[in-house]
Amino acid sequence: MTSKMAFETNKKDDPISHDTWLTQQVNAAFDRMENGLAVFVSNEEANAQMDDFKAKVRARNKSL
Repeated sequence: MTSKMAFETNKKDDPISHDTWLTQQVNAAFDRMENGLAVFVSNEEANAQMDDFKAKVRARNKSL
């Protein structure tokens, strides 16, 4: 589950402010980094991942 999906689900069950949710996400990211669990990608790889994501979204929207 993505963090946005988790936020949307939690928003229904436990309404917290966006600032609180964002603070939790940032703290979790720093915890992962400090524990050596963070995964860093190059700019080129990030762009390639985004291009793949956009292509999937566009393909899904064409079928509607």
